[in-house]
Amino acid sequence: MLSLGTTWWLWQFEMRNAEIAQRARADANVQIFASRVEQRMRAEEQVLRGVQGLFSAGAPVGREAFSRYVDALQLGADVSGVVGLGWAPLISAAQLPAHVAEMRGLGYVGYTTVPQGVRAQYAPLVQLEPASDTELRSLGQDLLAESTHRTAMERARDSGAAAITGKLSRTPDNGLDARAGFAMFLPVYQLGLSTNTVEARQGHLLGWVVAPCLMHVWMAGLPALDTRSMRVRIFDGVELSKQSLLFDSSPTSLPPAPSSAETLEYLQVAGRTWTLVMEEQTDAAAPAPHNKSQMIARNGVFLSSVLALLAWVLLSDRARTVIMATQMTNELRETKEHFELIFDSSPDGMVVTQQADGLVVDINKGFTAMTGYERGDVISVSIGALPIWKSVDDRRRYRKQLAEHQFCENLEVALVTKTGHTIIGILSAQPATFKGVACFVGVVRDITSRKAVEDRMAHMAQHDALTGLPNRALFDDRLKQAMVQANRNGGRMALLYLDLDHFKPVNDTWGHAVGDVLLKAVAQRMHDSVRASDTVARIGGDEFVVLLPSVHDAADALSVAEIIRQALNQSFEIVAGTAVHISSSTGVAIYPDHGRDEITLSKNADMAMYRSKQQGRNKVLLFDPPEPENPGATSI
Repeated sequence: MLSLGTTWWLWQFEMRNAEIAQRARADANVQIFASRVEQRMRAEEQVLRGVQGLFSAGAPVGREAFSRYVDALQLGADVSGVVGLGWAPLISAAQLPAHVAEMRGLGYVGYTTVPQGVRAQYAPLVQLEPASDTELRSLGQDLLAESTHRTAMERARDSGAAAITGKLSRTPDNGLDARAGFAMFLPVYQLGLSTNTVEARQGHLLGWVVAPCLMHVWMAGLPALDTRSMRVRIFDGVELSKQSLLFDSSPTSLPPAPSSAETLEYLQVAGRTWTLVMEEQTDAAAPAPHNKSQMIARNGVFLSSVLALLAWVLLSDRARTVIMATQMTNELRETKEHFELIFDSSPDGMVVTQQADGLVVDINKGFTAMTGYERGDVISVSIGALPIWKSVDDRRRYRKQLAEHQFCENLEVALVTKTGHTIIGILSAQPATFKGVACFVGVVRDITSRKAVEDRMAHMAQHDALTGLPNRALFDDRLKQAMVQANRNGGRMALLYLDLDHFKPVNDTWGHAVGDVLLKAVAQRMHDSVRASDTVARIGGDEFVVLLPSVHDAADALSVAEIIRQALNQSFEIVAGTAVHISSSTGVAIYPDHGRDEITLSKNADMAMYRSKQQGRNKVLLFDPPEPENPGATSI
């Protein structure tokens, strides 16, 4: 009886050990696989963020430039699982005819949006790279018109983060492979505008970058588990059905009913829930736990055999545990090495800070190259206390976004390097777990050169290329603001129109090059003759305007105009050894006396200037409303 009792106990012991080992192995495998899926999704998002940066840079992105950029990425399953990258701009109903005409002008003669119909907004796929027959089939497809796409696009738009669709299967028009897949979207907003609220993000949206993914290609890039012993299935959502099945490592197998052999894990990937199901495949060559128990029963008559078998079981279980632990350690080491590779090889500056107190726990080489600060300079120092912030407001905005939203997205900041130079960066941060501690991983992209180009282009758009003075567009804007301010305060402002006298003979005698030098000298003298709050602008060849946003009366304006006239009466030595003489004719109009809107005020100042010309030039005239019988102007 003792021998039989011992045999029964050992049989139960073996059965429990087998179940425990199986469960531990399944849990370890599912955690490792889930980690790989999440890493894969982050890698795909990183690819899209690069394209997002391309479209957010401010300058228009042509089709050829986009194609070259995607070619340079060398997309492939071993990189991110992305099989293509596309651009879908947001088009309003009013903009649609011009958009269709533009696309047809590029050579797509039959281009139209699909499906056709009147909608408030459209998001047609206008380019998909690498170019193929798929692109031609997909061109013009309005992604907002399809509910699965639209749900992900709106989620990405409102959150500012990447979002993926539900399961996509091929239809005759959507250009996807017959096997299941999904698409990831990332929004692109207008450069320099606020995206701190949902309303702002909706109002400043330019469009979406999109990455269509085929699930079998996407999964092929993952480091594989031993699918001879494990079957892996991924479902979109929480329903385990054929309709929601995204991936099956053994597609010919019949889906079994849920059992203890299955392990389920729910993954949150880019705003969507995936269900990961893993089950251990039966190996016919391996003895089942039930067969082992029968063997124990048959040989359990002798106590010595029972003890020997017990020793073998314990040693075997220990060996399996050691092997499993070694495999898990290797997997975790691979995950750590993958993160370190991305962290250290990124050209962007990356800094890891603890969520609890903001202390810096790590930086990458890109951060050191960008700022000059080494790890020893910043480790265990609060991110807010680092001397990298040029503006206290930037630091406050960064900390406020993290406190309110637990992430930071595309925050433009000015940073100071260790050598004292200022750089402009785009700062983003996402929560992450680093060495078991809740942290934020901040990424800074240096856009100093791009910002300088943008500033230079903005300056050129609002300033005269020759003299550097404000042009008509900028002047008109300042004139409107000055009139609003004067109207609010009940004050006066003045507008001066000035035309150079005898400028044409200078051009005819010495040429346009000398004339240009003279115009620049005139602009400098006029600028030196007014206050910093006044505006001098060039609006034509030899025509200038001056805005005096605050004057006490007409005498104040006439006094400034006379100072300018006398300054321009002084000779200019433009040609070596030769004095060049010109003069100026100026008309002055006062707000609100001579006009309560910019058109009337400008017309009357111009009229006074014209009469100054008529009366012999080299004069300053205040606008005088013409009398029915005796029109004229008052001269000083």
